Amino acid sequence: MTVTDSAKVRQLAEFSVPAASVGIAAGLVAGGLAAFVGRPIGWALVTGLGLAIPLALFGAGYAVLLALGKIPAGVFAPAAVYWVIGFPLALLAHSVVTEWSVAGTPGLPAEPWKFLAFRALLSMGFAIGFIWMHEQLGRHWWPRILDHNLYARRVVAQYVELADSLAERKAATDRHRKTTGAVGRGRN
Repeated sequence: MTVTDSAKVRQLAEFSVPAASVGIAAGLVAGGLAAFVGRPIGWALVTGLGLAIPLALFGAGYAVLLALGKIPAGVFAPAAVYWVIGFPLALLAHSVVTEWSVAGTPGLPAEPWKFLAFRALLSMGFAIGFIWMHEQLGRHWWPRILDHNLYARRVVAQYVELADSLAERKAATDRHRKTTGAVGRGRN
C-alpha cells in the first residue's frame, strides 16, 4: 500500500466514524437492555459486542460507499437496499456469537433462511433510524474534518446541493401558489 493509499484509507476511516457510531450505539442499547432485564453482565457484554461490531462494520461499509460516490447522500432507497442485506447478516453474526457464548460452539439459528427473511423485513426500520442518526452525527463530525478530508468535502457538497435543490423547488412552488392563488397542503 502506497502512502496515498494509506492516507485514503485513513480518510475513509475518519469519514466513517458517524456510521460506525450508529452500530456501536445499537450494540450498547442491546447490551444495556440485556442487563436491564436481569441477564448476567457477561451475557449482556457478549450480546452488546456481538451486535455492535457487525453493525459498526456494516455502517462503515455504507459510509465508504457514500464517500466513494457509489450511493447518493440524503436518499433513503440506497440505505434501504444496503440494510436489507447488512442488517440480517449482522443479526446472524450476533446469533452465532450468542450461540457460541451460551453453548460453547458457534451455530446457526434454526431455519436460517426464515431467520434472515424476517430480519430483512425489520431492516427497513433500522435503515430509517440509521440514515437519520448517521446524518445527525455526520453534520456535527464532517465540518470538523472538512479541511483535510476529501470524502467529507465531497459528501457535504452533495448535501448542500440537495438542500439548494429543495429550496429552489419550494420557492418555485411558492411562486406558483402566489400567481395562481392555489392553497398549499399543510406546511407553508
